[in-house]
Amino acid sequence: MNRVGFIGCGTMGKPMALNLLKAGYELVVYDIDPMPVKELVASGATKARSSKEVAEQLEIIITMLPSSPHVEEVMFGPDGVLESLKVGSIIIDMSTINPIITRKVAAAAAEKGIQMLDAPVSGGVPKAIDGTLTIIVGGKKEIFEECKSILQIMGENIIHVGDIGMGEVVKLANQLLVGVSMIAVAESFLFGTRLGADPQTLYDVLTRSSGNSFILEKQVPYPNIAPTSAANRDFAPGFMTELMAKDLDLILSAAKALRMPLITCSLAYQMYEAAKAVGLGKKDFSVVSKIIQRLAGGEAERYPSRCSDGQNRASGIPPIVSDN
Repeated sequence: MNRVGFIGCGTMGKPMALNLLKAGYELVVYDIDPMPVKELVASGATKARSSKEVAEQLEIIITMLPSSPHVEEVMFGPDGVLESLKVGSIIIDMSTINPIITRKVAAAAAEKGIQMLDAPVSGGVPKAIDGTLTIIVGGKKEIFEECKSILQIMGENIIHVGDIGMGEVVKLANQLLVGVSMIAVAESFLFGTRLGADPQTLYDVLTRSSGNSFILEKQVPYPNIAPTSAANRDFAPGFMTELMAKDLDLILSAAKALRMPLITCSLAYQMYEAAKAVGLGKKDFSVVSKIIQRLAGGEAERYPSRCSDGQNRASGIPPIVSDN
Protein backbone atom coordinates (compact mmCIF):
# COMPACT_ATOMS: atom_id res chain seq x y z
CA MET A 1 0.00 0.00 0.00
CA ASN A 2 3.00 2.34 0.24
CA ARG A 3 3.63 2.22 -3.54
CA VAL A 4 1.13 4.16 -5.65
CA GLY A 5 0.81 5.15 -9.30
CA PHE A 6 -0.39 8.67 -10.02
CA ILE A 7 -1.67 9.63 -13.49
CA GLY A 8 -2.63 13.27 -14.07
CA CYS A 9 -0.27 15.70 -12.36
CA GLY A 10 -1.86 19.01 -13.28
CA THR A 11 -3.10 21.94 -11.22
CA MET A 12 -4.77 19.69 -8.64
CA GLY A 13 -2.95 16.43 -9.19
CA LYS A 14 0.58 17.72 -8.61
CA PRO A 15 0.02 19.05 -5.06
CA MET A 16 -1.97 15.93 -4.18
CA ALA A 17 0.91 13.76 -5.38
CA LEU A 18 3.40 15.92 -3.49
CA ASN A 19 1.51 15.30 -0.26
CA LEU A 20 1.75 11.55 -0.81
CA LEU A 21 5.50 11.88 -1.38
CA LYS A 22 5.88 13.95 1.79
CA ALA A 23 4.02 11.24 3.71
CA GLY A 24 6.54 8.62 2.59
CA TYR A 25 4.69 6.97 -0.28
CA GLU A 26 6.68 5.76 -3.26
CA LEU A 27 5.11 7.22 -6.40
CA VAL A 28 5.36 6.38 -10.06
CA VAL A 29 3.90 9.31 -11.99
CA TYR A 30 2.79 10.11 -15.52
CA ASP A 31 1.33 13.14 -17.27
CA ILE A 32 1.37 14.27 -20.89
CA ASP A 33 2.86 17.55 -19.65
CA PRO A 34 6.51 16.89 -18.69
CA MET A 35 6.89 19.93 -16.41
CA PRO A 36 4.87 18.78 -13.36
CA VAL A 37 6.37 15.30 -13.75
CA LYS A 38 9.84 16.84 -13.61
CA GLU A 39 8.94 18.68 -10.41
CA LEU A 40 7.58 15.51 -8.81
CA VAL A 41 10.65 13.53 -9.80
CA ALA A 42 12.78 16.21 -8.14
CA SER A 43 10.76 15.54 -4.97
CA GLY A 44 11.37 11.79 -5.10
CA ALA A 45 8.85 10.32 -7.56
CA THR A 46 9.72 7.93 -10.39
CA LYS A 47 8.79 8.93 -13.94
CA ALA A 48 6.81 6.61 -16.20
CA ARG A 49 6.67 6.96 -19.98
CA SER A 50 2.96 6.10 -20.27
CA SER A 51 -0.14 5.23 -18.28
CA LYS A 52 0.46 1.62 -19.24
CA GLU A 53 3.93 1.70 -17.68
CA VAL A 54 2.45 2.95 -14.42
CA ALA A 55 -0.05 0.08 -14.41
CA GLU A 56 2.63 -2.50 -15.16
CA GLN A 57 4.54 -1.57 -12.01
CA LEU A 58 1.83 -0.99 -9.40
CA GLU A 59 -1.39 -2.35 -7.97
CA ILE A 60 -2.90 0.92 -6.74
CA ILE A 61 -3.46 3.61 -9.37
CA ILE A 62 -4.78 7.13 -8.73
CA THR A 63 -6.05 9.14 -11.70
CA MET A 64 -6.73 12.88 -11.55
CA LEU A 65 -7.79 13.95 -15.04
CA PRO A 66 -9.71 16.89 -16.57
CA SER A 67 -12.70 15.18 -18.19
CA SER A 68 -14.55 11.99 -19.12
CA PRO A 69 -12.73 11.52 -22.48
CA HIS A 70 -9.37 11.79 -20.73
CA VAL A 71 -10.38 9.08 -18.25
CA GLU A 72 -11.62 6.82 -21.05
CA GLU A 73 -8.36 7.30 -22.96
CA VAL A 74 -6.25 6.47 -19.90
CA MET A 75 -8.34 3.40 -19.10
CA PHE A 76 -9.16 2.01 -22.56
CA GLY A 77 -6.60 3.59 -24.93
CA PRO A 78 -3.63 1.82 -26.54
CA ASP A 79 -1.44 2.81 -23.59
CA GLY A 80 -4.26 2.39 -21.09
CA VAL A 81 -4.10 0.88 -17.64
CA LEU A 82 -6.82 -1.79 -17.81
CA GLU A 83 -4.82 -4.09 -20.07
CA SER A 84 -1.82 -4.03 -17.75
CA LEU A 85 -3.19 -3.99 -14.20
CA LYS A 86 -2.97 -7.23 -12.24
CA VAL A 87 -5.99 -9.03 -10.80
CA GLY A 88 -6.75 -7.56 -7.39
CA SER A 89 -5.46 -4.09 -8.28
CA ILE A 90 -7.37 -0.95 -7.29
CA ILE A 91 -8.13 2.15 -9.36
CA ILE A 92 -8.98 5.36 -7.48
CA ASP A 93 -10.31 7.86 -9.99
CA MET A 94 -10.33 11.32 -8.39
CA SER A 95 -11.44 13.14 -11.54
CA THR A 96 -14.83 14.85 -11.78
CA ILE A 97 -16.54 13.12 -14.71
CA ASN A 98 -19.85 11.76 -15.95
CA PRO A 99 -21.01 9.03 -13.49
CA ILE A 100 -22.09 6.93 -16.48
CA ILE A 101 -18.47 6.82 -17.64
CA THR A 102 -17.37 5.98 -14.09
CA ARG A 103 -19.70 2.99 -14.04
CA LYS A 104 -18.56 1.93 -17.53
CA VAL A 105 -14.91 1.90 -16.42
CA ALA A 106 -15.76 0.12 -13.17
CA ALA A 107 -17.68 -2.59 -15.03
CA ALA A 108 -14.77 -3.17 -17.43
CA ALA A 109 -12.36 -3.26 -14.49
CA ALA A 110 -14.53 -5.75 -12.59
CA GLU A 111 -14.44 -8.14 -15.56
CA LYS A 112 -10.65 -8.24 -15.12
CA GLY A 113 -10.81 -8.69 -11.36
CA ILE A 114 -9.89 -5.05 -10.66
CA GLN A 115 -11.64 -2.93 -8.02
CA MET A 116 -12.46 0.75 -8.42
CA LEU A 117 -13.42 3.76 -6.34
CA ASP A 118 -14.61 7.09 -7.70
CA ALA A 119 -13.31 9.78 -5.36
CA PRO A 120 -13.76 13.30 -6.76
CA VAL A 121 -12.55 16.17 -4.60
CA SER A 122 -13.76 19.57 -3.48
CA GLY A 123 -11.77 22.50 -2.14
CA GLY A 124 -9.64 23.73 -5.02
CA VAL A 125 -5.89 24.25 -5.25
CA PRO A 126 -5.33 25.75 -1.76
CA LYS A 127 -6.81 22.69 -0.07
CA ALA A 128 -5.00 20.36 -2.49
CA ILE A 129 -1.74 22.01 -1.43
CA ASP A 130 -2.34 21.74 2.31
CA GLY A 131 -3.96 18.30 2.14
CA THR A 132 -7.37 19.34 3.44
CA LEU A 133 -9.59 18.47 0.50
CA THR A 134 -13.05 17.01 0.90
CA ILE A 135 -13.00 13.65 -0.89
CA ILE A 136 -16.36 12.15 -1.89
CA VAL A 137 -16.06 8.41 -2.43
CA GLY A 138 -18.24 5.88 -4.22
CA GLY A 139 -17.53 2.13 -4.34
CA LYS A 140 -17.47 -0.95 -2.17
CA LYS A 141 -17.17 -0.10 1.50
CA GLU A 142 -14.41 -2.64 2.10
CA ILE A 143 -12.30 -1.17 -0.73
CA PHE A 144 -12.94 2.30 0.66
CA GLU A 145 -11.68 1.19 4.09
CA GLU A 146 -8.61 -0.41 2.50
CA CYS A 147 -7.70 2.83 0.70
CA LYS A 148 -8.78 5.32 3.35
CA SER A 149 -5.28 5.83 4.72
CA ILE A 150 -4.10 6.99 1.27
CA LEU A 151 -7.04 9.35 0.87
CA GLN A 152 -6.44 10.83 4.32
CA ILE A 153 -3.04 12.11 3.17
CA MET A 154 -4.77 14.25 0.53
CA GLY A 155 -7.94 15.26 2.36
CA GLU A 156 -9.37 15.98 5.77
CA ASN A 157 -13.02 15.12 5.09
CA ILE A 158 -13.22 11.63 3.56
CA ILE A 159 -16.84 10.65 3.01
CA HIS A 160 -18.16 7.36 1.64
CA VAL A 161 -21.44 8.12 -0.14
CA GLY A 162 -22.52 4.81 -1.68
CA ASP A 163 -21.85 2.52 -4.60
CA ILE A 164 -19.58 3.24 -7.55
CA GLY A 165 -20.56 6.44 -9.36
CA MET A 166 -22.18 8.06 -6.33
CA GLY A 167 -19.03 10.03 -5.59
CA GLU A 168 -19.47 11.75 -8.94
CA VAL A 169 -23.19 12.31 -8.40
CA VAL A 170 -22.70 14.00 -5.03
CA LYS A 171 -19.71 16.01 -6.29
CA LEU A 172 -21.72 17.31 -9.26
CA ALA A 173 -24.57 18.30 -6.94
CA ASN A 174 -22.00 20.38 -5.08
CA GLN A 175 -20.73 21.90 -8.32
CA LEU A 176 -24.24 22.99 -9.27
CA LEU A 177 -24.53 24.83 -5.98
CA VAL A 178 -21.06 26.40 -6.28
CA GLY A 179 -21.53 27.53 -9.89
CA VAL A 180 -24.89 29.16 -9.27
CA SER A 181 -23.77 30.67 -5.94
CA MET A 182 -20.81 32.40 -7.59
CA ILE A 183 -23.13 34.17 -10.02
CA ALA A 184 -25.48 35.16 -7.21
CA VAL A 185 -22.56 36.69 -5.27
CA ALA A 186 -21.36 38.57 -8.36
CA GLU A 187 -24.83 39.97 -9.06
CA SER A 188 -25.32 40.93 -5.41
CA PHE A 189 -22.09 42.94 -5.41
CA LEU A 190 -22.88 44.48 -8.78
CA PHE A 191 -26.24 45.65 -7.48
CA GLY A 192 -24.84 46.98 -4.22
CA THR A 193 -21.82 48.78 -5.64
CA ARG A 194 -23.74 50.37 -8.51
CA LEU A 195 -26.11 51.86 -5.97
CA GLY A 196 -23.21 53.28 -3.98
CA ALA A 197 -22.24 50.66 -1.42
CA ASP A 198 -18.56 50.16 -0.66
CA PRO A 199 -17.47 46.57 -1.54
CA GLN A 200 -15.75 46.07 1.82
CA THR A 201 -18.85 47.23 3.66
CA LEU A 202 -21.01 44.88 1.61
CA TYR A 203 -18.72 41.98 2.43
CA ASP A 204 -18.62 42.76 6.14
CA VAL A 205 -22.41 42.95 6.36
CA LEU A 206 -23.36 40.09 4.02
CA THR A 207 -20.97 37.61 5.64
CA ARG A 208 -22.81 38.28 8.91
CA SER A 209 -26.29 38.06 7.39
CA SER A 210 -28.64 35.38 6.12
CA GLY A 211 -27.17 35.54 2.61
CA ASN A 212 -23.75 34.33 3.76
CA SER A 213 -22.13 31.34 2.03
CA PHE A 214 -18.77 29.66 1.57
CA ILE A 215 -18.45 31.24 -1.89
CA LEU A 216 -19.19 34.72 -0.53
CA GLU A 217 -16.64 34.31 2.28
CA LYS A 218 -13.85 32.81 0.18
CA GLN A 219 -14.38 33.96 -3.41
CA VAL A 220 -15.91 37.43 -3.37
CA PRO A 221 -14.88 38.73 -6.84
CA TYR A 222 -13.39 42.04 -5.67
CA PRO A 223 -9.69 42.40 -4.75
CA ASN A 224 -8.31 43.06 -1.27
CA ILE A 225 -11.45 42.07 0.60
CA ALA A 226 -11.14 38.33 1.33
CA PRO A 227 -7.57 36.95 1.54
CA THR A 228 -8.50 33.75 -0.31
CA SER A 229 -10.21 35.47 -3.26
CA ALA A 230 -8.80 34.83 -6.73
CA ALA A 231 -9.55 38.50 -7.50
CA ASN A 232 -6.45 39.32 -5.41
CA ARG A 233 -4.34 37.44 -7.99
CA ASP A 234 -5.93 38.68 -11.23
CA PHE A 235 -8.23 35.64 -11.07
CA ALA A 236 -5.45 33.06 -11.24
CA PRO A 237 -7.02 29.65 -10.53
CA GLY A 238 -8.19 28.24 -8.13
CA PHE A 239 -10.67 26.27 -10.10
CA MET A 240 -10.69 27.18 -13.77
CA THR A 241 -13.74 28.60 -15.53
CA GLU A 242 -13.51 25.97 -18.26
CA LEU A 243 -13.70 23.23 -15.63
CA MET A 244 -16.77 24.78 -14.03
CA ALA A 245 -18.41 24.93 -17.47
CA LYS A 246 -17.45 21.29 -18.00
CA ASP A 247 -18.99 20.22 -14.68
CA LEU A 248 -22.23 22.11 -15.30
CA ASP A 249 -22.43 20.55 -18.76
CA LEU A 250 -22.11 17.10 -17.16
CA ILE A 251 -24.95 17.97 -14.79
CA LEU A 252 -27.20 19.20 -17.61
CA SER A 253 -26.48 16.10 -19.70
CA ALA A 254 -27.49 13.82 -16.84
CA ALA A 255 -30.56 15.95 -16.12
CA LYS A 256 -31.59 15.85 -19.78
CA ALA A 257 -31.48 12.06 -19.76
CA LEU A 258 -33.87 12.13 -16.80
CA ARG A 259 -36.05 14.89 -18.32
CA MET A 260 -35.24 17.02 -15.31
CA PRO A 261 -35.34 20.83 -15.77
CA LEU A 262 -32.48 22.65 -14.04
CA ILE A 263 -33.19 26.25 -14.95
CA THR A 264 -30.63 28.12 -12.85
CA CYS A 265 -27.96 25.56 -13.76
CA SER A 266 -28.69 26.16 -17.46
CA LEU A 267 -28.31 29.92 -17.06
CA ALA A 268 -25.13 29.53 -15.02
CA TYR A 269 -23.63 27.24 -17.66
CA GLN A 270 -24.21 29.88 -20.35
CA MET A 271 -22.50 32.52 -18.20
CA TYR A 272 -19.36 30.39 -17.79
CA GLU A 273 -19.44 29.57 -21.51
CA ALA A 274 -19.57 33.32 -22.19
CA ALA A 275 -16.47 33.77 -20.02
CA LYS A 276 -14.70 31.07 -22.02
CA ALA A 277 -15.75 32.72 -25.29
CA VAL A 278 -13.94 35.95 -24.40
CA GLY A 279 -10.75 34.16 -23.41
CA LEU A 280 -11.24 33.74 -19.66
CA GLY A 281 -11.48 29.94 -19.60
CA LYS A 282 -8.13 29.46 -17.86
CA LYS A 283 -8.95 32.04 -15.18
CA ASP A 284 -10.58 31.20 -11.85
CA PHE A 285 -14.31 30.57 -12.20
CA SER A 286 -15.04 33.68 -10.12
CA VAL A 287 -13.97 35.70 -13.19
CA VAL A 288 -17.54 35.14 -14.41
CA SER A 289 -18.18 38.32 -12.39
CA LYS A 290 -16.51 40.27 -15.21
CA ILE A 291 -19.10 38.97 -17.70
CA ILE A 292 -21.89 40.02 -15.35
CA GLN A 293 -20.35 43.48 -14.99
CA ARG A 294 -19.86 43.86 -18.75
CA LEU A 295 -23.50 43.00 -19.37
CA ALA A 296 -24.38 45.85 -17.03
CA GLY A 297 -22.03 48.24 -18.82
CA GLY A 298 -19.06 48.30 -16.47
CA GLU A 299 -15.99 46.54 -15.10
CA ALA A 300 -15.00 45.23 -11.68
CA GLU A 301 -12.31 47.88 -11.35
CA ARG A 302 -14.79 50.76 -11.68
CA TYR A 303 -15.97 50.98 -8.10
CA PRO A 304 -18.70 53.53 -7.39
CA SER A 305 -18.35 56.52 -5.12
CA ARG A 306 -20.93 59.00 -3.91
CA CYS A 307 -20.65 62.66 -4.86
CA SER A 308 -21.66 65.42 -2.50
CA ASP A 309 -25.02 65.70 -4.27
CA GLY A 310 -25.72 61.97 -3.91
CA GLN A 311 -25.08 61.22 -7.60
CA ASN A 312 -23.13 58.03 -8.34
CA ARG A 313 -20.38 59.14 -10.74
CA ALA A 314 -19.27 55.65 -11.71
CA SER A 315 -22.65 54.50 -12.97
CA GLY A 316 -24.74 57.61 -13.49
CA ILE A 317 -27.46 56.26 -11.19
CA PRO A 318 -29.44 59.11 -9.56
CA PRO A 319 -29.71 59.26 -5.80
CA ILE A 320 -32.30 57.09 -4.13
CA VAL A 321 -35.18 59.19 -2.80
CA SER A 322 -38.13 58.38 -0.59
CA ASP A 323 -41.58 57.90 -2.10
CA ASN A 324 -42.77 60.40 0.49
